[in-house]
Amino acid sequence: MSPELERLLAALYERDTCEPKHRGRCERSARRLIEDALRQLPDTSRSQFLEAISHRYHEFKRVRRKQFPTIPPKA
Repeated sequence: MSPELERLLAALYERDTCEPKHRGRCERSARRLIEDALRQLPDTSRSQFLEAISHRYHEFKRVRRKQFPTIPPKA
């Protein structure tokens, strides 16, 4: 996976999971990275791009959830 794609997926994940007080900052960061990617793909719409990376994003979220479980193990 390219570093740019990984950065974008991490920003999307942060946007979707951050605390409400950080939502604006996370949204701006994700939007900026999406716009940067779209500049490199001039014939691609925002919706086409997001649809194209959706599978990667779902996989990214699945791996992240495995790394950081929300329920602690029983002692």
